[in-house]
Amino acid sequence: MIRTGRFIERLFLCLLFTAAAVSQTLPMTNVIEARWSDAGWGPDNDRNLAGRFGTRMFTLPRLSRTQTCYLRQYDGSVPPKYSRYSAALHVDYPV
Repeated sequence: MIRTGRFIERLFLCLLFTAAAVSQTLPMTNVIEARWSDAGWGPDNDRNLAGRFGTRMFTLPRLSRTQTCYLRQYDGSVPPKYSRYSAALHVDYPV
């Protein structure tokens, strides 16, 4: 039996991913880089780049039913300093 709170949480996540909008709380000095694979981080490589976002909410294109996107924070310094850790965002929901 599914608890009501857990069901509502899952429903909310499904609705969020259906719209393909990802909300991320960011300090104003940090930017998020989104990539289709967990490799090639940095400003010189655009091969698997999904986008660079400095806003609190951004939209990624929905390319298939199942897709994974990787997010990594970096600062505004020159050259930018990237975080060591990536966050994986996996979506598996009917289009």
